[in-house]
Amino acid sequence: MSKYYSEDVVKDTASRQKILDSVDKFLEKKRQEATKKRANFFKLEDYVKNPEIYRNKFIDMLGFPLRERRGIKSVEEEFVLRDNNVDIFRLHFTFNNGLYLYGLYFQQVQNTSSAPFIVGLHGGWGTCELVSSIQFDSSNYNHLVRRITDKGASVFVPQLLLWNVDCYGNKYDRVEIDCKLKELGGSVTALEIYLIRGALDWFIENGNINKDKIGVAGMSYGGMYALHLTACDERIKACYSSSWMCDVFEWLKPDWTYKNAQKTFTAVETACLISPRPLVVSMGNRDEYWKKGCVKACAEVASFYKQMGFEENFKYVEFDGVHEIDKDDEEIDFLFNALS
Repeated sequence: MSKYYSEDVVKDTASRQKILDSVDKFLEKKRQEATKKRANFFKLEDYVKNPEIYRNKFIDMLGFPLRERRGIKSVEEEFVLRDNNVDIFRLHFTFNNGLYLYGLYFQQVQNTSSAPFIVGLHGGWGTCELVSSIQFDSSNYNHLVRRITDKGASVFVPQLLLWNVDCYGNKYDRVEIDCKLKELGGSVTALEIYLIRGALDWFIENGNINKDKIGVAGMSYGGMYALHLTACDERIKACYSSSWMCDVFEWLKPDWTYKNAQKTFTAVETACLISPRPLVVSMGNRDEYWKKGCVKACAEVASFYKQMGFEENFKYVEFDGVHEIDKDDEEIDFLFNALS
């Protein structure tokens, strides 16, 4: 048998590093070019003239199934108990296309039809029960949902494809689901927004909420979904997004990455799509996300609101904390004032 030439693996270490360095340099150059294209794409004067053009382009970027017709086949209401000022239900939604969603609904016992209605959104590794303080004493959500219900709002908390399988079971692969959806022209973000909007259709059609007082509040992934949901759906009148706003190019995750986003809609433009509706964004000053461009991003959003003439409708709150909901009520009060 012939003996072939061999060499140490470190022989081409420098060449491999050169590949990496060239890719990094290439991507940074392309990112700078994309930033210029985005500035020309998302212009204040054009947005003011016709925000729906931008909203539709945003929906198209997120993709399938947001353009699919929404329809609820059945809703099963499972009463849990009456706790203080709210009746708690588990709601089970079956859509006409076979999709299913469940969530917790905290309905005010008094003044149900006039109370604000808030969509509450949990974060990564979470559940609707966790953010609602039904399990594990609320974790870093700091009792977000119950603080909102204590102030007089009804809250619907949908379950997102984000639970911790080591804790809750029901093994799944979120990235795999997202990849399959992207093969079909969509994204897991689009799927979950589609489901939440379908549930919102049902609440409005059943007439048991005030459609002029609909808000959303979420933390981490929930903060991301709060921004994206509100950007897509004008029925939502005010938004509270905690612990997510960042430079997504610096904090990449495949399931919040979309084709041509750097040329069209980054986190900044997504937040600007909410304007002039009230928006409050918060971040702990010891949160890792804060280090990934939060202050700069929020300054850009604030500037957009100011140029529109609605400076008072955007608020950035930086509190002393980690990756958590602010223990102070400043953001929740902002949300309630916006829906009053």
